Amino acid sequence: MNDINPSVPSLKSLLIATASATVLASTILITAVLPAEYGIDPTGLGKMMGLTALSSVQTKATSQPLAITCPTLPQQVAETSIQDQKQAAKPAAGSTENTQKQAQPQWQDSVKIRVPAGEGLEYKFHLVKGASLEYSWATDGAKLYFDFHGEPQGDKTGYFKSFKESTDNRSSGTLTAPFEGPHGWYWENKSSSPVTIILNTKGSYRILGLM
Repeated sequence: MNDINPSVPSLKSLLIATASATVLASTILITAVLPAEYGIDPTGLGKMMGLTALSSVQTKATSQPLAITCPTLPQQVAETSIQDQKQAAKPAAGSTENTQKQAQPQWQDSVKIRVPAGEGLEYKFHLVKGASLEYSWATDGAKLYFDFHGEPQGDKTGYFKSFKESTDNRSSGTLTAPFEGPHGWYWENKSSSPVTIILNTKGSYRILGLM
């Protein structure tokens, strides 16, 4: 029997095949890869086949930085919200004390008294012994004669104790009653026009009013 030897390619055929493969690879590189990947299109075929558009899309995508957002955990959100609420509800230092002082009126009672021209009148409070009466009064400008005094409860002799007697358009102070009974002012208007008095008071008393 004769041995059958397979045909071995010649060197020439190998060189031709290698050259063909190189030419084919170069053609693919120039007409497809370069236009699609890098936007380089020396032949113009890449633009015709729409490959250069791919390179522009990829360039825009890679040129924009990725925005990385760190998610906030629900527990963190809840803790932050509670802290914000506490901070908002917390009053400023000294604000509570100032508010309470502003809310409290300086005077317990305030009354406007009109003294007619050429006349006099009395305005009294009932105080028990040892009770206090803090007062401040002022006229609308004119001076009046006044006598600040007290009368013992039940006394029929007409006795009274004078605490302050003068002629002025204002007076203020604090009285501690030496006995129980009516205490207050007698004002006399010796001018030819009526005079208005604003009387402010506070303390432990019962208002008797004009007498």
